[in-house]
Amino acid sequence: MWKKRFSIKMITGSILAGLIYGLAGELIYKNIELLVPHIIVAMLYFTGMFLFFGIAVYLIGKSGNYQSYAPVNKKQWVVAFVLMLVFSLLFEFLYSNISLKAKGQNFSSYLFVIDSSGSMNETDPEGMCYQAINKLLSNKDAGFEYAIYKFSDSAELIREMAPIDNGFAKPEILNSGGTQIANALQTVLNDIQSKKMVLGNDSRVILLSDGQATDVDSLNMNGYNMILEQFKEQEITISTVGMTHKADTSLLMHTAESTGGMFASVDNVEQLEHEMKQMVEEVKEDRGLLKARTESNINWLLAVLRILFIICLGIIIAVEKTILCERFLNTNTVLSSSVAGSVLAGIFMEAGMDFCSLPPGIVRITACVLVAFTLLHEDMGKE
Repeated sequence: MWKKRFSIKMITGSILAGLIYGLAGELIYKNIELLVPHIIVAMLYFTGMFLFFGIAVYLIGKSGNYQSYAPVNKKQWVVAFVLMLVFSLLFEFLYSNISLKAKGQNFSSYLFVIDSSGSMNETDPEGMCYQAINKLLSNKDAGFEYAIYKFSDSAELIREMAPIDNGFAKPEILNSGGTQIANALQTVLNDIQSKKMVLGNDSRVILLSDGQATDVDSLNMNGYNMILEQFKEQEITISTVGMTHKADTSLLMHTAESTGGMFASVDNVEQLEHEMKQMVEEVKEDRGLLKARTESNINWLLAVLRILFIICLGIIIAVEKTILCERFLNTNTVLSSSVAGSVLAGIFMEAGMDFCSLPPGIVRITACVLVAFTLLHEDMGKE
């Protein structure tokens, strides 16, 4: 019987360890992603997995084998730890930089979604964001098309998609109401689906906001994710700008990451033009092992590389589990189950983020559970 052959304590304990690390790692990842180079973020994330999962499996295994006091082979463990440090840095570097081509982007149109909630009276009372848009468009041909929505408690199309030479008079600045980001994106999506708003291929959508979303919270996050998924299904990326430190940074980052866009944070409106210019002229794809790729088309080379790199890092963790437990456990199933979990984690990371467009946070947490998963084949006589 299953309960007689495998340790339920090890199964549940390792899964719980993966879930705990996944949730804690997600919280830390979101807080340091913009502050620390991503190659360092990846190294910290994977070495954290190495330490946390290794210790968890060791303690769980030790708890059922009190009679064994054999020491751990420290030299082997140190070698495994160094390998994790080196390969996590190497794999992230290769994945982020391989096959980059120095070429500019030729977007067919821009669609701006501008926050006009009450808090904008403090952030941008004179409507300088519209001046930043004009400067951004100043080097474009007269036939280049763009459109503008503004939103607060509702969303309004204030400039239809049309060439630059059609002109646009800056609207009267009347900021009021809340910051309904979900409603704004749903309005844009509805207009696209009804053909009221027609985007060309490779259009760039840029959303600017300075406050906390008033219509998105933990209770309706699934609905918001469905909106983002529909944008990605239509290969429409949303880049976001957090205007001042009061912006809903977490949500704006999630919006950009989920749709393959870019996120930027500005301290004042004067920086806005520079950040928007970076978004539309960026020549380097924002790519990392732990996040969805920003390109709309599937790149099979990058897909295979992510899977292989995640598997290799997971195998190092599997070997570590074996090193820590080999003196007092039958580690054959520990190693084989951990390797199998790493293979599944690599496949799921790629499929979840770039094929199924699942929320990256959910994908990372699930991958942690898969890497942590451990089976222990107990001797029948001990039952």
